[in-house]
Order: sequence, then structure tokens, then C-alpha cells
Amino acid sequence: MNRKSQLPWGASAKPSLYGGPRQSRGSRQWLVLGAIALGVVVLAWFLIGRMCSNTECTDYYCPSDRKIEAPEGYEFVSRIFAYNESKGEVAPGNDLAIAVELTEPVAEGSSLTFYRYVDETKNWEPIAPAVTDPQGKVVSATFSGTPGIMAVMRRNSPGGQVVAYLPHNAPLHRDAVGHVSIVHPIDFKPAADGSLTGDLSTIKAEGFEIYPVISSNGSVRGDVAIVENILASGESRSNHVGQIVQKMAEINVKGVDIAYLDLPVTARTSFTLFIGDLYNQLHAQNKQLTLTLPSPIKAQNRIDEGAYDWTELAKTADLIKVAPYRDQATYRLTMPEILEYLTARVTPAKLILTVSPYATETGGETINVMSLAQAMSIATRVTVRAEADAITTSTNIEITGTNIDKDESLTGIRWSADTATVAFSYKQALGAGSRTIYLENFFSIGFKLELIGTFKLGGVAVEDASANDFLGNIWTALVPFITSGQPILLQPNPQDLTPKWKVKDNQGTIEDTGRGSANWFTPAQPGTYTISLTLSDGVSLFENSIDVNVKARPASSTPAATATAAR
Repeated sequence: MNRKSQLPWGASAKPSLYGGPRQSRGSRQWLVLGAIALGVVVLAWFLIGRMCSNTECTDYYCPSDRKIEAPEGYEFVSRIFAYNESKGEVAPGNDLAIAVELTEPVAEGSSLTFYRYVDETKNWEPIAPAVTDPQGKVVSATFSGTPGIMAVMRRNSPGGQVVAYLPHNAPLHRDAVGHVSIVHPIDFKPAADGSLTGDLSTIKAEGFEIYPVISSNGSVRGDVAIVENILASGESRSNHVGQIVQKMAEINVKGVDIAYLDLPVTARTSFTLFIGDLYNQLHAQNKQLTLTLPSPIKAQNRIDEGAYDWTELAKTADLIKVAPYRDQATYRLTMPEILEYLTARVTPAKLILTVSPYATETGGETINVMSLAQAMSIATRVTVRAEADAITTSTNIEITGTNIDKDESLTGIRWSADTATVAFSYKQALGAGSRTIYLENFFSIGFKLELIGTFKLGGVAVEDASANDFLGNIWTALVPFITSGQPILLQPNPQDLTPKWKVKDNQGTIEDTGRGSANWFTPAQPGTYTISLTLSDGVSLFENSIDVNVKARPASSTPAATATAAR
């Protein structure tokens, strides 16, 4: 999981959006762009919404007089339309290209979707993303089939768009169900010939769109070089665009996310051209294009975009997710400046702030990413401060939390007001210096979500929204924000962060020193005893233990003398 970099964003070596190899298979070679039409014959293109009455309507869809409520969290932005039965059935293999006039203009960056109403289940189901014209007055899409009742809606969640990244074929977190609008399974990677490797995750869409991610980053050797070579010429870029469009048609998804991270600045122009071409061709097929881009970097007195021209890219992307900024030590100072810079160049509604359930570790030139369980396993390490021969019955022994011992100039688990996280620092092996681990949880995420309202961003993305019990459950902070638009800004109770010591079966007497260690007066009987240290991140409890072998006291020693000396 370690990634050596001076940059506060980017890849870790774990198999996710930001790094790791993927099980893959080859894709068929794209031949001609005309094939992307994809076997589709456009049967009709028409503008609906201006008819005065159903009796005057001669189009495939006509305004309906049915009174159907929008699902919770959504609102209509068009009238409700019914299929015109007088048109008969559409021939197999033919699609309907439809343009619908909105009831009122929408702003750039608005995310709209065509829905159909299913009478059997009394539910609205998504059909296709709605592509908005430059004036924000008309939206279009292509239907494969003819739903009886359809309308255009947008999510009106106060928290805006909710995007969930998922490792390949991973299940969605239980608390995310019903709250996410777009799911990004991390499924595909670019191959050297411009094709794609990987398979679409098997996810049942339940109230959200599925846009798979095509990812590449510097954590896997050769990944960035492959993308550089693809972008190097117009011919190879065009081939790659065609391969992507063809693959998205084959797997029948409504959009795709491009996450080509860690590109060198020399690829800035070619990447922009690639995204522009891909956007145009996807929109021609009524599909959406979203981007995952690394956060710009604060460099002295300027913001450095590196290989990513945010101003130009925003013109040819439906949404842009700002990848997690890893350096928690500088997050609170730097991210507001970065977001102020970005919102001056990109419509704020197009920008999505990504938060993460992963803890980060800093120190020296490296930033490592780890699960909450891994971080707390480091915090709860236990050692005995005594030679083995000195651990005898009825003796006072010091037990210490290896990485929270304040007598070793360590911080212990604490709330850091400067970083708005629960954190702790510990020492590495001799001469290797110290490291600080910042934990992401209910408390820290609230202070990050605050930035979405401050800068009027389009919503929030979650780096890993899987049902992984080893990650911190940040959904306890996300769900209230999604439903209210207001972040919860709280600090943990300091008492919850204090160590708790216990000897199994209460053998002997153990007392906390208040400094990350404990004094244990051993039992009168020899044997092996288990001592545990329990710590909390302010939300959950984590425990580690050590077995201590207590020997019989030598005959020359007396318990009374030992006990007196201990006092």
C-alpha cells in the first residue's frame, strides 16, 4: 500500500482506482468508427414538449395526463410523456433518438436522466442519461425500446451528486444503498494497442447509474508509459477513442469515467485533445463522460495543474471528480486555496470532491494509504518493559503501548484541531524517523464535507464505497449530509480516546498510568496471562493483546519486599 511520492495525491499499490493490477481479458480490435453506430438505426428524431394537446400529437411520445409522483429525492424537469400507440411497434434493432424540451432551462453541469415508469412495480427506472444542449433548454437520448411512460428528472438531494467508486465486483456498502447516484466500478485499463482490458462488474443498478472506470496510474510499472504512447499521436488517440466508444456500446452502459493519473506535464495538450474527441463521440451516442483528476498542487505562490488543463477539460466533461488530496497535515490549509482556484475556472456544479475511508501515513517524503484496521493495529501494539527473568509472581511490571507511550515522546491517540482528524505519531526502527497516521472517520469527514457547501460544489464522491469492514464507516457522516446538505461538525469525546487496559479473567491488578502505559502487579500463581490494550478512534473500538509468561518468584525473594519496592 505504500507509494513513494512527494505529491499529496495519486496512487497506492492497493487494487483500486489509484493503483493495482486487474484481472483482465483482451478486447476486440476496433475497425471503423462507423461500426459504432453500432448496429443501431435511428428511427426518429423529434422534439416533444410543445404540443397543445394529445389530440394534436402525431409524434412517438405525447404529453400524458397521468398524475405520477417523482421518487423521493428526485424532481421532474420535463412533462410526463406516454408512447403514441398509433405509431405501432418499433422494428427490432431500431432505436428512437429523442429530444425533449425542459419545463425550464437548467444550468451547465446539471445531471439529468430519462426515466420510465413501470406500472407493475409502481417504480421509476432510469433509461439513459440526458444530454443537455448548450442553452440548457432541450435534452436528448437514444432509447432501445419504447417505454410506455417516460419523463426527465434530476436528483434534488441537498448534498448533490453522490458518486461511489467500487473495486471490481465489490458489493456496495449497506449504508450507501439508496443514497448514491453514480457507481464507478474500477473495471478497465488501457492496453498498449489502445484497446481495453478488463470486464464490467456484475452490479445490479438500483436507483443509480453505472459508469465503469478506465484507470491508469504510476503505481503499476508501465501504466503511465502506455497512456503516454496512446496520446502521442492523433492516430493512436483516435484509435483509443474508438475502442472506448465501442466497448461502452458492447457492455451497454450509459457513461464512462476516465482516471488517467500521474501523467507528465508533456502530455497536457494531448490529454486535452483526447478527452475532447472522446466527449464528442460519447455524446453522439447519448453517453456521459466523467473524469477523475488529481488535485492541483500548491507550489510556493501558485497552483500547479501539471498535466491537466482544468479549464479546457471542463468544457468536454459532464462531471470532474477531484481525487483525494492525501497530505492530511496540509489539507485544511491547502484544499480551500485549491478549490478557490478551480471554481474560478470550472463551473462549481461540475466539480465533485472525493473523500476517502482510508487512513494516511506521512513522514519524510512518502505518503502511505492503509485501512482503519491496519492503522489501529499499529496504534494498539503492546510490549512488556521487563526482562523475561524479571517477570515473576507478585511483582510490579510495566506494560506499554509501543506506539502511544508518551514517556517515549509519542503523542498517543488524539484529536488534532489543526488537521481536523484523529491522529497519532510513532517511531519507526532506529534511525528511520517518526511517522504520523491520520484516521478518516465520522468526525474528520464532516470537516471535509464542509468545503462542498462553502464552494457550492456539485456533490461528493467516495474513494471506496464497498462493504469492506476493515475501512472506517464514513457513511454515518455522509448520509446526513446527503439528505440535508449540512455537514456534521463534531469532535470526539477526549475520554473515548484514552487507552483501556485489561488482564484476562482479572488476574493480578492493572492500573493505567495516563501516559500510554500501565502498571501490572502480577498474580501470585505462575502461568501465562493475556493482557489487552483497547483503543478507539472516537467511533469504534480496536483491541490488541499480548501473552505474558509469569514465572514463580525465586525462594530468596519475598512478595512484601517486592511490593514495597514497587510503591
